[in-house]
Amino acid sequence: MASPKTAPPFADDEMFDFDGETCNENGMTGVKREFADLDDDEEELYPSKKIYASHGPSSDHATTTILNLRSTLEDRDSTIATLKASLDAANGELDKWKNSFINDSLFPAGTTADPAVVTQAMQKLQTTESQLKEQLLTAKRRESVLVVKLANTEQEVVDLKSTVHDLKLMLKPSMQQTRRLFLDPAIHAEFSRMKKELEAADKRVKELQDDLAAVQFTPHSKHGKLLMAKCRTLQEENSEIGREASEGKVHELGTRLAVQKSLNSKLRRCYQELYDTVEDVNYELERSQQMVYNLQREVQKRDHQLAEVLKQNEEHQSRREEPTTTHEEEDHQQLVVKDGDK
Repeated sequence: MASPKTAPPFADDEMFDFDGETCNENGMTGVKREFADLDDDEEELYPSKKIYASHGPSSDHATTTILNLRSTLEDRDSTIATLKASLDAANGELDKWKNSFINDSLFPAGTTADPAVVTQAMQKLQTTESQLKEQLLTAKRRESVLVVKLANTEQEVVDLKSTVHDLKLMLKPSMQQTRRLFLDPAIHAEFSRMKKELEAADKRVKELQDDLAAVQFTPHSKHGKLLMAKCRTLQEENSEIGREASEGKVHELGTRLAVQKSLNSKLRRCYQELYDTVEDVNYELERSQQMVYNLQREVQKRDHQLAEVLKQNEEHQSRREEPTTTHEEEDHQQLVVKDGDK
């Protein structure tokens, strides 16, 4: 609903009648004054030297009154401007609400933007808000109750954990007692026997479970269907892997064949080079053997010549030694004769 706009002060020319008397909204009348009177009033309202020259109490009172009137006028002007701004804002807000009620389809078809309808809708919204508040309060109460229960449960859990910890500590033997138990041969033998029995029992249980699964297995059972589906999936995967492997093997074999061919060609070249080298070595070896044979014959000849030379030297030395022996025998005989004469 739009409120009537208040007309700003001094908005109409009817308030001023420059031909004669005027009447404002309060019913007060006035008389038009001449320009000379206005000049006199201006001099009286805004005294320049007369007022400031007089130092009496009446001049001070008039100055104070004029200043108060000026401040009052300024305050009134500011108040009027503030009221105008507030009025414009209120009118804008009112127009906005009016346009929203007119443009938006907030009302059912065939109804108009009636204040009664708006009031009814607001009442419904208030009722719904009160119901939602009640539901929120109920939910908060339930939440507080649940929080209390949760705190109690957590406290119980903490108590139970502490109890279990205490029981574990009570059941756990001391370190020395445990060492004595481990060092006791009877206890060790008993533990070993129990461990073996446990392993045998586990093995037996596993065998029985396998037998039971084999007995209960049928292709139409749930487990059997799952197993058959898994087998089909594995078979498909195996076939796909086989195809990939065969393709990969063919490619790999081709690659290996090419590599082998290149290796064979390299080996053939290496063998030919080695054969040529062996031929050269054999030829050199034959030449070396021939040279060794010739050298051996030459050495034999030289040995034979050396033996002959040695033989000749021995004969020559024997011939030279024979006269020396005869001279020595004669000297010896002469010495013997001389000794006999003495």
